[in-house]
Amino acid sequence: MIDEFVIDESSRRYYLDVMGIQCWQLRDVTPELAPGQTQEAVIQTAIQAANNTDVIVADTISDDNCSQADWSQLETAIQQCQLCQLGATRKQAIAGRGNLSAELMFVLLSPVSDDDEVGVICSGEADDLLTKMLAAINITIDDVYITSLLKCKVPANHTVSPAEIKHCHAYLQQQIQLIQPKRLIVLGETAIRCLLQKNLTIDDFRAMNAEAKLEIESLPVFVSYSPQELLQKPEYKRKAWADLQQLQKMLASE
Repeated sequence: MIDEFVIDESSRRYYLDVMGIQCWQLRDVTPELAPGQTQEAVIQTAIQAANNTDVIVADTISDDNCSQADWSQLETAIQQCQLCQLGATRKQAIAGRGNLSAELMFVLLSPVSDDDEVGVICSGEADDLLTKMLAAINITIDDVYITSLLKCKVPANHTVSPAEIKHCHAYLQQQIQLIQPKRLIVLGETAIRCLLQKNLTIDDFRAMNAEAKLEIESLPVFVSYSPQELLQKPEYKRKAWADLQQLQKMLASE
């Protein structure tokens, strides 16, 4: 079973809540539409506000301690985390899985219900699909590291808050610093929007792959569809295959 987050008529409001969020927190920003004001205009305002908001780093694991923090400590911190309300609705928080020295780090939005049950990110059908996709470009799934922006599953019809993403982003930063990958592969439109802080469609982001100008934490970023999106909409698989071929060429040229 593939979870659907807030992908309905309220999706624009959903994006508004998660747009300004990398490691900042928008303080009580819940704007109402004025007469004649479009949701798109509100989103653009939120992005501008986010770009002008001071950075607030979560207190979970300090940057000073990052170099000493081992994986056991970090995973324990994630598994015991109760910094937001998602901790009350999960069975378990999931740090990630894979090669801790990976050159490629894959970032999804969050675990889904099936992942929450088994304690493994990108499990079941999603795992089968991603394994085949990577094998098609001669990459073994065990050679990469897979994680997510949010470490807990998102309940159906739940609107993710800036505070929720702020706390989890601190964990993602620690993972990036510990693994030190050469490239981040961000999968899924919502995850891409949240991490890159731009109100664009996934195809707009995909068009930037060739320019190699997308970056997170000073690392080059490549974006594409998530396994969940491809399972829900198989018609996107042709585009995803084109992305994989492009990624293969980029890696071969490095």
